[in-house]
Amino acid sequence: MARVKDIMLTDVPVLKKEAKIGEAAKLLADSQSGCVVIAENGIPIGIVTELDIVRNLSSSSKILKDTVERVMSSPVTLMYPNMKLDEALKIIDTKKFRKYPVVENSRLIGLASKNDIVHAISDNVKLHRNIQNVVLVLFVLFEFFVFVVYRFLYRFLSFGV
Repeated sequence: MARVKDIMLTDVPVLKKEAKIGEAAKLLADSQSGCVVIAENGIPIGIVTELDIVRNLSSSSKILKDTVERVMSSPVTLMYPNMKLDEALKIIDTKKFRKYPVVENSRLIGLASKNDIVHAISDNVKLHRNIQNVVLVLFVLFEFFVFVVYRFLYRFLSFGV
């Protein structure tokens, strides 16, 4: 089974909690990750998503000058690189977040998204279904062959009956 390290994004935008929300917005605009991980000494302490910024932007025009600490979600739910995707899916089902920092030895090494995990599991299920279909076809062909050979042997090799 695939693991989180197989599907995670490794180029993760990171800021310190003292950074301004405007900096986070610029990072979000420049990246495809959909979030910025807030870290202290490489250890994730929070996460700011596009939705966090949009929700807070509507409440104040001065928000871009505030620190990301004001809008970040904390504490963060972490995943680990050797975690199986079915274990990651259990976390997604219970926590309901869309982005999860991936850590190794408490240090940020990547980002896993709900979408990537679900697609990877779906691809895995499709592969297994295709293998099952091939085995089924082979079994039917084998049964047909046995039926034809049995009839042939019964007709032509009746052993004196």
